[in-house]
Amino acid sequence: MTTLRAKKIQMAQYKHDRFFKFYIQSLYKTKGETVQNIQVRNDEDLEIDLMFTVEREKSGWLSENLGLFDLLMQEHSTLIIEHYSSYLEETDINKSITRKNLYWDRKKKELLENAKTKSELTSRERLSKEAKKQIENQNPFTWILTVNCSEKLLILCDAQPAEELGVGVYRLSPILRMGIVIIEQLVDSPETMWLKMLGNKKTAQMAFNSIKQLSPERREKNDIISACIKYCVYLKDIPTDSLTPEEEDFMKTMQEIDAWYEAEISKARLEGKLEGEFLGKLEGKIESASNIIRAKFSASSLTPQIVSQLKQLNEQQLDEFTVLMFNWQQPLEMEQWLSMNEKSKR
Repeated sequence: MTTLRAKKIQMAQYKHDRFFKFYIQSLYKTKGETVQNIQVRNDEDLEIDLMFTVEREKSGWLSENLGLFDLLMQEHSTLIIEHYSSYLEETDINKSITRKNLYWDRKKKELLENAKTKSELTSRERLSKEAKKQIENQNPFTWILTVNCSEKLLILCDAQPAEELGVGVYRLSPILRMGIVIIEQLVDSPETMWLKMLGNKKTAQMAFNSIKQLSPERREKNDIISACIKYCVYLKDIPTDSLTPEEEDFMKTMQEIDAWYEAEISKARLEGKLEGEFLGKLEGKIESASNIIRAKFSASSLTPQIVSQLKQLNEQQLDEFTVLMFNWQQPLEMEQWLSMNEKSKR
């Protein structure tokens, strides 16, 4: 019985991971590069969910203020972000440490070899202290975002409050290069609402009520609305009896967001103010699909041919395309699917 329960919790976490990864990619595509599902060993349980590389020269840092989330995402030049949709356990922290160490051992070796080749050193010759320091600076920092966590676990891992970041944010021992953000402990404010969207049902609803008050011209607002709707589409394709109570609650929240979005479109049409994301349902879905391609792969992946193929899809096909984007890891998979749809119409 315990094994079945553990497996169900693991599956629920896996499904919610899809939303978490897409959510952060949507928010931070203008501020750096995100990579997901990084293999550190041939074991799904040891995949790094999401890694973010800060690109400080990008204009998004000046034009888009995401409050506390921005401060967290600038903690280090390279960040590993992990999300737990329920209580954080000791095993979760241990696995996070293992994943990061496996990744860094391999990455460090690669960086050392490249640096020696660049400096034309033999395998026996040593790099300078400065070169070693530059390599060590690329050792990632890990933020664990969790809905909640026990006081006992915080004491056990010697978590210390990061007072300059506010209530609910902790750093572990410096040697671990790791911190914990407890979403339910964060104060309710515009500074935390982007993080609170990753909390439980009540917290996410309150956060979204704040987000939807923002200007429709805010890029991050429109992309997050799209992310919520697309995740709702994904959950709709899963048999109801396989959804956990947590996912059913989340589904209801996403459906409320979807209904609000449709109402906003209708309102904009009546007022004659259609613009941006509200240019029409079909146009909006094409734009969302384009944003997903840019966020997951790159802007260069959105070729004129891909844009043309997207415009040939109907609403149902665009929804299917969006769901499949959660699973595709290479642009080639996307291109093959679009080509098959194009051929089927001939």
